[in-house]
Amino acid sequence: MPYLELPDGVPMYYEDHGAGRPVVLVHGWTMNTTFWAQNVPALAEGNRVVNVDLRGHGASGKTEDGHTLAQYARDIRSLLDHLGLDDVALVGWSMGAAVILAYVEQFGCAKLRSVTFVDQSPRFLDGEGWDFPLQGGYSQTDLAVFVQAVRHARPLVIKPFIAACFAEEPSDEVIDAVYAETTKMPTSAACAIWYDMAFADFRPVLPQVTVPTLLIYGAQSKIFPGPLDAWIAAQVPNAKVVRFEGSGHVPFSEEPEDFNKVLADFL
Repeated sequence: MPYLELPDGVPMYYEDHGAGRPVVLVHGWTMNTTFWAQNVPALAEGNRVVNVDLRGHGASGKTEDGHTLAQYARDIRSLLDHLGLDDVALVGWSMGAAVILAYVEQFGCAKLRSVTFVDQSPRFLDGEGWDFPLQGGYSQTDLAVFVQAVRHARPLVIKPFIAACFAEEPSDEVIDAVYAETTKMPTSAACAIWYDMAFADFRPVLPQVTVPTLLIYGAQSKIFPGPLDAWIAAQVPNAKVVRFEGSGHVPFSEEPEDFNKVLADFL
């Protein structure tokens, strides 16, 4: 199990599979490498696939510090430098896509060959003239209530959130298993990065994504409903949209074979 010691001393866990052009998988909020498990073997048939746990998540070091999208992006840059990777395809699901945008904001498209965004909005909160906030409507009051609930009744709010990620609600056993993985991240760190992500607004960064971009969105997403993918495609210079009609927020899990083929073809 390889680890990279980040500049501030936090150990960052990653897995390295296959050979070829490098692909780095970046997971969602409170998730980790295990959620890409059904995708890695197919992608690694023609690529070098690096699957990483962001700080505080999964098997990576637990720290109170550095839980911002900007720091997560710097951690990804440290990983690329450590492994000597160039011409990289970054694939980000949910928060992982926000990490990619934070990377572009700081480093431009240096070291990148392409990016893939999987069901994520550049802005969570409501705003005048903004049609694609989290769950179709997310105010600062909603944010405060959610974070307080995570702090004091984490399973009561996170398990329904997990269920809402799927087009068809999974069994209690699946929800419990996913929830167990998310609790590898301490609650304080989970709340810190959620606040940072909620107040982020990456809409001005989208035109700076000049490498080929694949937008994979679930047609039945309850997390980001509506034609968000089409809106993003109009902001990104070289974007292609693929909608998964049978999926919600997790098309790589709900339709893994089709997802793997679409992504592999793009890569």
